[in-house]
Formats: sequence, structure tokens, C-alpha cells
Amino acid sequence: MNKHFVIFGVDIYMNRLVFLLLFFTCLPSYGQKAEKGYQLLWEVKAKGNKKPSYVFGSMHSNDPRLFNFPDSLYSAFAKVDAVVLETDVTQIYDEYDVRLNLFNFDLFDKKRSFASSKKATQTVYGSEDGRPQFLDAYFQQTGYCGGKAFYQLETVQDQLKLAENPELFNTQSTVNGLFFNKESFIQTYLNGDIASLTNMLKTQFKSSPETYDELITKRNQTMAKGLDTLMRKKSVFSVIGSGHLYGSDGVLQLLRQKGFQVRAVQATYTNSTAAEKKLVLSWRNYAITDEENSFRMTFGGKPVQLEDANRKHYIYQELGQGNTFELIIHESADYLDDNRYHFVENDLAKTKESILDAGAQMIEGLVFDPIKGYQWKRFIQFGEVCYELICYGGNKFMHSDRAGKFFQRFEILAEKE
Repeated sequence: MNKHFVIFGVDIYMNRLVFLLLFFTCLPSYGQKAEKGYQLLWEVKAKGNKKPSYVFGSMHSNDPRLFNFPDSLYSAFAKVDAVVLETDVTQIYDEYDVRLNLFNFDLFDKKRSFASSKKATQTVYGSEDGRPQFLDAYFQQTGYCGGKAFYQLETVQDQLKLAENPELFNTQSTVNGLFFNKESFIQTYLNGDIASLTNMLKTQFKSSPETYDELITKRNQTMAKGLDTLMRKKSVFSVIGSGHLYGSDGVLQLLRQKGFQVRAVQATYTNSTAAEKKLVLSWRNYAITDEENSFRMTFGGKPVQLEDANRKHYIYQELGQGNTFELIIHESADYLDDNRYHFVENDLAKTKESILDAGAQMIEGLVFDPIKGYQWKRFIQFGEVCYELICYGGNKFMHSDRAGKFFQRFEILAEKE
């Protein structure tokens, strides 16, 4: 799953990449407020393009409080043609395990299938008590479910180059600032005060201006250039870290310099549910239909299809809560029988077998993978094809009924001959 060296379930390169994603949202608050009012959502109009675009300042977290969006945001999101993020977060599916402290579980207790604690598992983007996706990934996946196009302003490789540059992470103050007083930062963000967020960021990098230049200024220019190209042709909803928006070198000012009209969108909240909000909230599922292999599968968002000449492999991850859902199609008449003895049997995990309505043979239960940990699996043998359904996550997920609900979303489209 992870092509890099793993220590206690956390990839050492992932730590630095997550640093880039999270740094702008985990800084101390100094109480500086240059301007008042909600400054997270901005309308951007290009000359010659009748449909406006929008820029939204994000916080790379799955904290539930961040998702109390104003009605004006739902209205903007519903109208655009495409969603734009800093990078395509689905590219890290199957590359990194975002769950933390994976090895706190008792792996050898014959009576327990997972950790006995009901405490939420922590992830690099939050915890199981937060939303399934962190804020950026939520907009990407909601856009996919709503049929919108997607574009990225940077590649994961671009961000990894920064993460692997030791010169950018050689000051103790920079490292120490990562998780310092996060709650005060959240409150500043919830107030929509990007001016204060920018002041905090500049203060943090005061002793390392070259780091600020590489992580902020130069990337702002890259993002503004990409948005310039996209917004002249399409109506887009762009989600970028709130630390990139404000100031003379911020993305908003750079867009103004390129001739765009930029204005803050007032946050409006009503007791009634607007039509646009209902529409956006309905974009929750993404169905894969494969008539050649006679199945339909519904995921919580758009999965990635991994390249494999011998099988089809779909994977979808909830990066906020750290849960993973997979579907693998094997061209084998014996795959179920070959794997029926791999299940864990104990007081909490009982293997189940049955014949489905389509005449397919099914077996499901718990398995232990030496790299990914405990997984719930269901094998469905249908003639010469075996469908392998896999899901796993943190403590709460593994103790819940979500595995069964995921398995029930699979549908065989043809009857056995």
C-alpha cells in the first residue's frame, strides 16, 4: 500500500506533505484583525465570461464546525461548472494510510477482533469524530457526485518536492508551530478573518523569509496563473488554503492585477433550506456500472481505478476519518474457495456464508493484513468471476455496521447462466 518506509503506520514523507497541507491552518492566534467580516468566499468575474467563478479559503481539517457553510456558499457551488483544488487528493489513495497509532491494538487477543476502546482513531486530517472527508476533499468528491469537472493547480509531485526539501524545514520554530494552539486558529477561521490568518502566517515565518517565499509567495503565483487560465473559460469553485488568499502577494490581489473583478461574498444564513443547499447535499454517492463484469457498485465518492493488467481494482478513501473501501474483480472460478480459510474467528467476528438472489456464493468476515491491519471482507463468487469487497478504518468504524452497509451497495446485474 505504501511505497515509502513506514514507522508506526505513519509514512515519514507523508509527515512533511501533511505539514504543507496543514501548516496554514494550525498556527497560533495573535488577535490581529486588519479587517472585519466574512472573508472566506470570494466572487471572481472575468471580462467576457458572464458566469462568475468563486475562490473559497479552506482549512485542511475534518472538524465538523468547518462545515457550517452559509447559504451563499451552497448557491455558488451549485452554479459552477468545475471544482478546482490545490492538488488532486485522490492521488494519495492507496499510497498513504492516514490513520495514526495503528499499532495500539492488541493483535493477538483471540477474543477481540479490534481494540476494545471506543475512542475515535486520530488521523492526519482530524479524527473519526469529524466528517468523512477533510474540507478540501469534501468539495472535490461532492463535485464529482454532482457531475462537475475537476482541475488541480499543483500536482502531488510538486508538493512532495517541497516536502522533501530539507532547507525548508530546518528551523525549530517552523516545526514547533505546526500544532500550537490550533483551537484559537479554528476560531479565527470560523470568523472568516483571513487578514488575521495571513498576519499569523507571516509572523511565524519572520525568521525564515526564504521558507515563506517557497511555501507561500511562489505557490500563490502558480495558483493565480492556473486560475487565470481556467476562469476565463469556465465557471469554477476553487478551494485553496486560507493562508494563500490575503495580502499584496495573495491570490486575490494577484487575480485583481490580472484584470479580474474580485469581491467578498456576504455570508447569509437562514432557517429554511434553500433549493441550492438541498441540491448540493444530495450529491453523496458515486455509482460505478460495469456491464462487461455484470456489476454496479456505489461508493461515497468517486473511486480511483488502479492500474493492473490482471484485475480491476477500485479504491475510495475517506481521508478525514481514515476509512478505506475497495472493490477488486478477479477472473478466477476458485478465488472464493482459495481464500475461505483466511478469516479470523473470535467472539466478535463470525464468518458468514450464503447464496445470494442472483445465485452467487458469498462469504464474509474479518481478515488480518500484516500491512493494512484488520479488514472486513466479502467474497462473491459468480461463475468465472469473484468480486472481493474490502473495507477498514479506525476503532469506531471497525465496531460499527458500516461494513455491512458498504457490502449491501454491491449489485450483480445479470443472473447466473
